Amino acid sequence: MAATVLVALSSPAIAASDTYRQEGVTLRLVALSPDAEGRVQAALAVDLDPGWKTYWIAPGPVGLAPALNFSASVGLDDPAVSLPVPIRFAEGDAQSVGYDEPVAFAIDAHATSPSPVLRLSALLGVCRELCVPVQASLEAAPSKSLSDRALVARAQSSAPPVAGSLAVASARWNAKGDALLIDAPSVREETSLEAFVSAGDGWSFGPPLLDEKGSKPVLSLPVLSRPSTVAELRSIDILLTIGESAQLSRAVPVASR
Repeated sequence: MAATVLVALSSPAIAASDTYRQEGVTLRLVALSPDAEGRVQAALAVDLDPGWKTYWIAPGPVGLAPALNFSASVGLDDPAVSLPVPIRFAEGDAQSVGYDEPVAFAIDAHATSPSPVLRLSALLGVCRELCVPVQASLEAAPSKSLSDRALVARAQSSAPPVAGSLAVASARWNAKGDALLIDAPSVREETSLEAFVSAGDGWSFGPPLLDEKGSKPVLSLPVLSRPSTVAELRSIDILLTIGESAQLSRAVPVASR
């Protein structure tokens, strides 16, 4: 059976702590003390058991994107979350985007009180033979421990930058309207190139195809699925990777067809 079936959970609510354990995964939330400017760095560790997978923000046609709600936090503005560069993996006849090893999501916020508390209501999908939703309420007070600092540093270092030489300025449709095109930087033939697109619910895109026949190299990003009620796609987020370099371009405008 393909690992695309979400099994409903009926476990009772559990009081919030900094750690949650379920078959296949352990979640742990940590937050550091505010710095001199009030910045609070935090991390959500997603420790997958061997053989288990979880998903990126644009998981593909059958995956479950992580939903992270921080609205119950105290003394913090709305945190921003950055996910590491994902991979593609097969699920039956479909292809998903996510992670097959433990990862840490970087979280950044600003303290609005002397004693902030980070509270997270999380919903993630984890998969092996079957896929199950993970629902957890986590809470983390500011910490100065070395292990928490190490976890936050790992999360921050794995988050792709949003500025640099791999920025994508715009996207456009091909003639058939079944793929998005972006201008790509020149790459050596042996250099690996990948692009991941986040365009909102219902949209998913396959691996990019590189066309270097014209005056500029172009990446073609084929549409795998689209919403049943198709509205005009005005902007996308693109995570572009070349070799060991990566960059996330946010709100890239898509030209009208």
